[in-house]
Amino acid sequence: MEIDAELAVVLSDSEERTEEVGEALGLVLGAGDVVLLVGDLGAGKTALSRGIARGLGITERVVSPTFVIVRQYRGRVPLAHADLYRLAEGDAFAIDMLELGEKGSVTLIEWGDRSAGIFAELDPLTVVFEADGGHHRRISFFASSRWAGRLARAGLADRASRAGT
Repeated sequence: MEIDAELAVVLSDSEERTEEVGEALGLVLGAGDVVLLVGDLGAGKTALSRGIARGLGITERVVSPTFVIVRQYRGRVPLAHADLYRLAEGDAFAIDMLELGEKGSVTLIEWGDRSAGIFAELDPLTVVFEADGGHHRRISFFASSRWAGRLARAGLADRASRAGT
């Protein structure tokens, strides 16, 4: 997967903290944005997704779409929350993933690295989770420079420097 640059790093020591980071990000996301979430099982992808949804004004309970592939939610900006875990690489075309981002939604894709090349033309933000086996997570944000200002507005760049990274 080709990624432009690491723009921010946040350290999280709890599920609640990961949700807070997601909420801050959700506040700066808009229609047509695509966010790819990458990390092992239990790394925090769905916790971040819950926070993003809260930042988008979604009040419904957000759960992993692993078995239904895509869940859609209504908020200030609609959210299409997808999970590619059960799909083979490239199968995202079969469920029209590209069209989700073009329909005025924020498109959030767990296991986004499985078909990252499909989304490259949409200039996605890629969020990579690294867990230490416990509660600590290193959450890295990779994207083109067009995302830098929004990550700064979300306070994520400041959080990275305060964490000592």
